[in-house]
Amino acid sequence: MKIRLFLAAIAVLSAGVARAESINLATGPIAPSFRSAANTTYFGWSNGAWDGNADAGAGEPAIPDVINGTPSINPGSLAGPLLTQNTAADVVSSSNNVYTGPANVDLTLTIPTAGTPGTGFTTIIVQGNGLAGFGGITDLFTFGTIEGVAATYVHGANADNQEAQFWAKWELPGNAASYSVNVGGSTFGAGVLSISDMTVDSLWSPNGYAPDVVAAVPEPTSFALVGAALTAATVLVRRRR
Repeated sequence: MKIRLFLAAIAVLSAGVARAESINLATGPIAPSFRSAANTTYFGWSNGAWDGNADAGAGEPAIPDVINGTPSINPGSLAGPLLTQNTAADVVSSSNNVYTGPANVDLTLTIPTAGTPGTGFTTIIVQGNGLAGFGGITDLFTFGTIEGVAATYVHGANADNQEAQFWAKWELPGNAASYSVNVGGSTFGAGVLSISDMTVDSLWSPNGYAPDVVAAVPEPTSFALVGAALTAATVLVRRRR
């Protein structure tokens, strides 16, 4: 009887632990499970390819960078200014990565979708990673709401030389041909904002949202519960002997 109760407890604990990718095990943006499936879009910017402009030199006016409309990652038919800058601050460095202070960042990200407007469920996932060093605590992009819906936002140091990495997910009822979201700079890091890569994925489904979830670190509470359960199992087995 005790063994059956223990196994039932393990089943409950297992069901409550989300199956998630972990940023601290990643070396860059994580491909969502739905990427390249039907009714999806995917684009982004890779290391060294944010725009074609030279960095503003001494005495020159800051360049109002329009992050180009032909992203370096699978642009396909997605044309137009998908990431635009709303201020004159020069946020793209001479190495063609975003490198600036967080207060300078005021961007608009436009996300085309491939769904049936006004129906179903839309999932949007935006990810990125930044400068190696600083113990993974460089500042990162933050995101506003999309049609009043706030993102689930996770950030932390990843496995690639302690780069900082972020993951944002919106679940939107219905569908629009495209969505826009404000992109700002965080203030939780070292006062330096550096983004080398960013990917943007969308999924439209008539049935529900994408199941993808990401954790910054393994959930310690879950591991503690499983550890306690395993300890209980050892005690029960010993008693039966």
